[in-house]
Amino acid sequence: MNPGCIPIRLKLAEICAAALIEAAECIEAARDVGAFVDALDGNHRLWLILRDIEARDDWIAPSIQDTEFATMNSAALGMGISDAVVGAVVVINRQIAGQLACGADLDGIRARVRLAYRESGGGSGFAPWALAQIYTRSRRRSAFPRTEQRGGCQAEAGANLQLS
Repeated sequence: MNPGCIPIRLKLAEICAAALIEAAECIEAARDVGAFVDALDGNHRLWLILRDIEARDDWIAPSIQDTEFATMNSAALGMGISDAVVGAVVVINRQIAGQLACGADLDGIRARVRLAYRESGGGSGFAPWALAQIYTRSRRRSAFPRTEQRGGCQAEAGANLQLS
């Protein structure tokens, strides 16, 4: 981190949204079998953590069906998976990222999360850093309020708790 800089404060929901978009783009950008398998594996790891958050904290997005679909089909690592299914996983990633952003600019969120990654020293790559951030922060407290209503954005103070 640069001396004298104010550290970027990110919400857990922002890191989740950025990680979902990055994972979707990695899947779409894969141009060979190795890159495709790595992208699906990264997406699978992300969804395992997101599924755990859902199970523990009753978060407001995604649906159980979307979670299971994305988790199961990312685990296939390309074996017997159709282009339509891969496309559906990418769409789910993007839709859930949008829900987590609650109408905020996803490009701006991604830029802030990427800047935080760079300021932390980078290191092993964005995806492993983001997964570690999500895992660690979700263990401290939930980014998602308990709610009877699923799938919608809550009041600004409730939906995106500020975590440092």
